[in-house]
Amino acid sequence: MVTPNIDKLADKSILFERAYVQYAVCSPSRTSLLTGRRPDTTHITDLESYFRYIGGNFTTIPQFFKNHGYKSISVGKIFHRGHDASGPGSGDDDVSWNEIIHAKSNAYYHGTGKSWEAVPADKLPLQDTVEANLVINKLREIAPNALLGEQQFFLGWGTHRPHLPFLFPEEFGALYEERNSLPRNPYVPNQMPTTAWSNWGELRTYDDIANIDDDQLGQINATLPNWKTKDLRHAYYSSVSHVDHEIGRVLDELELLGLAETTIIAYWGDHGWQLGEHSEWCKHTNFEIANRAPLMISIPELTDGGLRTDKLVEFVDIFPTLVEATDFSPMELCPEVSTDIKLCTEGTSLMPLVSDPKEASWKESVFWQYRRGGKICPDCAHITNTMGYTIRTDHYRFTEWTGITYLGGNDYEPNWDEQKDHPELYDLLIDPEENNNLYSNPDYTQIKDQLRIKLRAGWRDARP
Repeated sequence: MVTPNIDKLADKSILFERAYVQYAVCSPSRTSLLTGRRPDTTHITDLESYFRYIGGNFTTIPQFFKNHGYKSISVGKIFHRGHDASGPGSGDDDVSWNEIIHAKSNAYYHGTGKSWEAVPADKLPLQDTVEANLVINKLREIAPNALLGEQQFFLGWGTHRPHLPFLFPEEFGALYEERNSLPRNPYVPNQMPTTAWSNWGELRTYDDIANIDDDQLGQINATLPNWKTKDLRHAYYSSVSHVDHEIGRVLDELELLGLAETTIIAYWGDHGWQLGEHSEWCKHTNFEIANRAPLMISIPELTDGGLRTDKLVEFVDIFPTLVEATDFSPMELCPEVSTDIKLCTEGTSLMPLVSDPKEASWKESVFWQYRRGGKICPDCAHITNTMGYTIRTDHYRFTEWTGITYLGGNDYEPNWDEQKDHPELYDLLIDPEENNNLYSNPDYTQIKDQLRIKLRAGWRDARP
């Protein structure tokens, strides 16, 4: 992809080449990383539940810095916006912020209901351009006091692309005219459990997709026609390049204001994205491509020359990292039940990897999950009868589709004795695209048994 500004940021950051979210959809992923706790603790597995109501009154990253005297500012999409998902007021977990800023709805082009559009100049601007301007204006406002050391700040800026619909100024489409491509593996893995499949309903709601004359769309191994696949992949890349441009404008302003040398920058995305691989679209799965996401952190003086690490890391690691990078005391590890504990973490600070990107004692496994099935109780939108629990090691990805036992209230737990479908086992060294499920291969029986034990023991046993 053409991303000169993100690349430039990477040159002065530590780039985590294998970073994984805890849940491949917006609100559960964002809630997990912003609280530093995993989905089974936050209880957020959908887009309609608020962690402070059903998980606990947990301190978030911006709230931590607000509580320590920083001015905490939100621009754009940080939490999944809405009263159901992020509480009363503006629906942005308002308690986390001193100031919440959004572009006015009439200030930008919204699209026409299609999955993508190359937007001509006379219909611009787009939302991310308007909100980049708001970020720039806010930086100019807070810079004088920040430079004097009188008011530190935490500014969270969330872009809306490359989320659907893929809207981008048409000039960015020209970057990829010769790069239209099809996925190498537009088919489901051999021996994939049916429970692993997502029918990509999110994409099928757009007018141009719904109008395609194929009643099999969304079914296993039924994907979009090649011309539409190429269109969407082109539009996704173009959207990324547009966002890169807006990020560049903000980073340039940070330099101009003299703030770059003293500002820590964390760049992340809330999940991966499927563009026809496995005949899947969007996210909503446990596949590697849906759960691996961009993550880099620029820490002045410590990462100036640019660092890379291929160690396995998780998005729950971001909170304790930022706490230590700003010279606060390390966060305490959450106990097994942390509902009533406001501040603790279920992640691991990444600062040892800043000191040594090849740190030998680093964790060897990361974990994520995705739910399936129907609701267990009428008032529990966040609890369904099946959860796909995943462990990923250097060599393998292993997933069990496990029954869920309802414990009353907002609580649940996995019932490992109730397997809802056969497991998934992929040898990522010889099959990095996850095209062959080896769960029934006798040569992998011992590996499968070892991974099952580690998965069920959980993340605590995998800590470095």
